[in-house]
Amino acid sequence: MTSRDNSCPFVVERLEVVLVKPSKPTPDVNLSLSTIDNDPNNELILEIICVFSPNSYVQDHADHHPASLLQLALSNTLVYYYPLAGKLHRRTNDQRLQLNCKAGDGVPFIKATALCTLSSLSYLESANHLDGAYHQLVPSHDTLNGCNSGYNPLALQVTKFACGGMTIGMTYSHTVCDGVGMTQFSQALLELASGKIQPTVIPVWDRDRLTSSQISGNIGSDDKNPKLVYLEKASSSDTPTEDMVRETLNITSEDITKFKNIIMEAENDLTNKKIKKNMVITTVEVLAAYVWRARCRAMKLNPDKTTVLMISVGIRNTMDPPLPKGYYGNAFVIAFVALTAKELSETPMSRLVKLIKDAKREAVENCYLWEQLREMENTMKLKLASKEICGGEIMMMTDWRHLGMHQDVWGSLVNIIPLVPMTLAFLCILLPSSKAVPGKSGGVQMLITLPRDAMAKFKEEMDALHP
Repeated sequence: MTSRDNSCPFVVERLEVVLVKPSKPTPDVNLSLSTIDNDPNNELILEIICVFSPNSYVQDHADHHPASLLQLALSNTLVYYYPLAGKLHRRTNDQRLQLNCKAGDGVPFIKATALCTLSSLSYLESANHLDGAYHQLVPSHDTLNGCNSGYNPLALQVTKFACGGMTIGMTYSHTVCDGVGMTQFSQALLELASGKIQPTVIPVWDRDRLTSSQISGNIGSDDKNPKLVYLEKASSSDTPTEDMVRETLNITSEDITKFKNIIMEAENDLTNKKIKKNMVITTVEVLAAYVWRARCRAMKLNPDKTTVLMISVGIRNTMDPPLPKGYYGNAFVIAFVALTAKELSETPMSRLVKLIKDAKREAVENCYLWEQLREMENTMKLKLASKEICGGEIMMMTDWRHLGMHQDVWGSLVNIIPLVPMTLAFLCILLPSSKAVPGKSGGVQMLITLPRDAMAKFKEEMDALHP
């Protein structure tokens, strides 16, 4: 089949979907998921495109399609990751999610060809087509649809371009794994495609480590109460619903270093003393503070209303004991900072960064983790997601810079493109700088969605980052 759209800058020819099954027998089993997996706010279908530069082997073998090798590698990878070939559904007794794994299950897989070069598309640098043409490069949501027994948690599409480069498009359920987990699977896929006998990291299910059965034995083990923020306090009567635009902004490493130094100097002036040299301010902290305030000002939020910053914080290594290295389920909590729009606009940037650092530190404390899990359990019982989360007063920053696939099979990974629905306008994503553009090494790409009339003002605010 061929995807054609007169408004699209390129055409993708797709073959029919095939079901790739594990190359060896796998267990027939029903697998429960963790409390974080079951959080209604994580029940999303995500789409990601990984862009790989041309490789001399592919260019010298015009008839060779990388999908053929990846299809075989996927079959071998599913021996280890067989839950991703199962069917996801809700149990009738308690409405919790469960994966049913049995013989004959597989992952939908599409082989495709684009009749253009990646360079002609700037290696997918532009965000202009994220909700149009680029959807040709990932399996549609319909590909995941199953029958009464549930739906597939994963589908893949491999698209070869005329230049010999390729994209791997993944459509998957956030319920089954987070970004770290999907990267672990993707690396295993490429490792086996490159000839390895088994993945470097062997996957571990172990979802019971983050379930309600663990909560009663851990909640209250710390003396102080966690400071959780309830999103209803930030619900918006001015929620943006129309004329939204998306931009990918490039922030250089020099800009980030400059801004960190400005914050350190400002804090020195406020405290009249030198900050210890061993104090570390992270890129996420400074960008979260600056983007949160710039966004608030650009959207002209009601100064008396509460605005909330959310940052996802990984807990794989902070739990006691740490989660196994091969754990690929959702393993993060949300750190919150809440201020009125007036406070956010007027608070010195160095103090905003400190508030964010404090929130992140609290988020990995034992008491906070288990209290957040308990709140998730209550949310599941009410069968509610945070519908207010789309309001303009809420922003969530998530860091995808370290989720790249580093196995050099056909050439390096040069770009990662998340296809984020406009309905998730609250989401701000930090991405690794594109390797296709010289001079961007060490910088950050930031994907942000705003009302059209607010985007220009937001970019003016962000220009202050540049020397």
